[in-house]
Amino acid sequence: MDILIKIFKIIILLLVVYFWNRFIVKNMIKWLVGFHKTNNVKNLNKQPVKFVVENEKNIYNFAAGFYWIGAILISLGILITE
Repeated sequence: MDILIKIFKIIILLLVVYFWNRFIVKNMIKWLVGFHKTNNVKNLNKQPVKFVVENEKNIYNFAAGFYWIGAILISLGILITE
């Protein structure tokens, strides 16, 4: 019975990270780039704005990977310690 509770906790954790990456992280980066493209056109060719606009997908992949690695580490902690 204890293993079922652990699996349930891990599934909930992975669902939260999935939806966090899918909606929050993706929209946050999209809104940041969209803001600069509409309200900061004169500075699009200057750093660091240029870097963010050109590497939007890479920034998303890094942030999503960061949260997935954290979720895996927490899942291992749940499996080992509880």
